[in-house]
Amino acid sequence: MPGQSNGAPVPHLLLVCPRHDVLGKFVGLPVALTVVHRPGGDRELEASLSLDVVDADFTDADALLAVAREVHARRPVDAVLGLTELSLHPVSVVAEALGARGNPPATLALTQDKAAMRARLRDRGLGTVAHRVCAGVEEARALIRGCPAGVVLKPVDGNGGTGVHLARTEEELDRAWAWASGARTGFAWPQGESPSRVLAEEFLTGREFSVESLSAAGRHRVLAVTRKHTSGAPHFVETGHDLPAPLPPDRYRAVADAAVDALDAVGYAWGPCHTEVMLAEDGERATVVEINARQGGDQIWELVHHVTGVDLLQGAVLALAHGVLPGPATGLAGGASIRYLTPRPGRVTEVTGVAEALAVEGVIRIGELPSVGDELAPLGDSWNRAGHVVAAGPDPKSAADAADTAAALLGVRTDGRGTR
Repeated sequence: MPGQSNGAPVPHLLLVCPRHDVLGKFVGLPVALTVVHRPGGDRELEASLSLDVVDADFTDADALLAVAREVHARRPVDAVLGLTELSLHPVSVVAEALGARGNPPATLALTQDKAAMRARLRDRGLGTVAHRVCAGVEEARALIRGCPAGVVLKPVDGNGGTGVHLARTEEELDRAWAWASGARTGFAWPQGESPSRVLAEEFLTGREFSVESLSAAGRHRVLAVTRKHTSGAPHFVETGHDLPAPLPPDRYRAVADAAVDALDAVGYAWGPCHTEVMLAEDGERATVVEINARQGGDQIWELVHHVTGVDLLQGAVLALAHGVLPGPATGLAGGASIRYLTPRPGRVTEVTGVAEALAVEGVIRIGELPSVGDELAPLGDSWNRAGHVVAAGPDPKSAADAADTAAALLGVRTDGRGTR
């Protein structure tokens, strides 16, 4: 393994806010860890697996940098990795300031500001979507007149599907504008760097996919292309994923190539990435919709592991610490899928079918089911789903069928008093 053959100390990685359920993945890797911990709470597990644990508000670039400088003074930091969406920009600031491996703030700004990303892709001659950053609804109205299928409004810096709303006609724009402009993204951008609030973009018809990749020193390895299922208009909440995507080889390559070209265009160099791509109905045009500078959410990293044998989180640490990418590997399954439950809003009165769903061949586990008495909000974004099923099989179809069958057996009943 690079970094060990000459007897030199293993690289020192600053790991920002890892979840407890992933910390064990890093045991035995040839890297020294210092963990940045959210202030307060239990630190015992982090302390047992790392050189040190330090507290910092990882969403505040100045606060994180101050702590990182102290760590760096004790032992130089070679690389910095953030594992939560809100840590990504502060982590980039730390990496640049310390001269450590990590994507620079300019790259992170392009990935988190959707309008800036689209402008960069356009400037590099890559296909993108008609769009406009809007200060008011009238500017969105001007765009929709040239978009026959309508426009999608969303916060420029949104994530998790927050604030997404389709308007097919001018009459629907006011409602879509209220939804998108009222969304809270959680980003704390430095003064003077905050992107404008609402992006209006041409609504593309076709099929949605994501590309899961790892990068080291600007080299990219595509691990998988994932098919996405959504709730449809107006919010397009993600309700499931199938990996690998059932695509002919030429279209699979087209989706993957579009993602890699976009990563090069924004200067993406280090770590995991989850790039969302729309493939036109004719299969001829693959358009990058979002670049997320992290591993895919919705347990996609778990699906990747089942199918390819590559652990994205371990791979991210090794890419940043040693500059290496995983070699060819084969997982234990030919396909893996996840399905999310989307019951009616209201207070949960009953949860049924768990034993039956777990008995379905191919089901690996069921997670995040609500409890009786929980209040479920209307399905407006990814945060409002209610449990999931993960399944695997010898091929993509059997995995998808198992996940669909198990999800249909699960019943989450509510009093139906929520507002859709």
